[in-house]
Amino acid sequence: MEESASRNNIIILPTSLDFDDEKLQFLSIDADRLSVKYIGPDDYKVAAMTLANNPIPQECEVFYFEVKIIDKGENGMIGVGFCTKQSLKTIRSNTESDDSNIILMPGQEKNSWSYHGDDGYSFSSKSGELYGPPYTTDDIIGCYLNYRNKIIFYTKNGVSLGPACFLPNDLNDTLSNILQ
Repeated sequence: MEESASRNNIIILPTSLDFDDEKLQFLSIDADRLSVKYIGPDDYKVAAMTLANNPIPQECEVFYFEVKIIDKGENGMIGVGFCTKQSLKTIRSNTESDDSNIILMPGQEKNSWSYHGDDGYSFSSKSGELYGPPYTTDDIIGCYLNYRNKIIFYTKNGVSLGPACFLPNDLNDTLSNILQ
């Protein structure tokens, strides 16, 4: 189907959440596949993530989605952003480590980017820096990806926080959006 969609110039966009089968035990996803709740142990010790059902095609050039934080949880450890399929594999394998002190999230691995609610940091391919205000329950976080200008920025409650980072020029992998 992907080949025929490509030939007919049909762009298939993300429309709902998908889930990480290996970490599903810590997530509850609503039947509409638009809401997810973390139900695991202390969020400083266990990482769980959900993905969009489809990657963001580069032909789209500009993509934006929003996430409403219904409940920040005990520690507010929520990251919203993007990662490539390859970085997702690394995040998954490192998160499954026996070392309970290691929690790898998008932004903390090459070719992944995220904005974190607990501290307001933006992470870009392992490097983190203070970016915007922390976010919490009832905030709406927007994620903007511009393939054409190779830029990512975020919004908080409809207000742009400015550029968070720039995508590498050699990025050829399709991005999948991540909601943690």
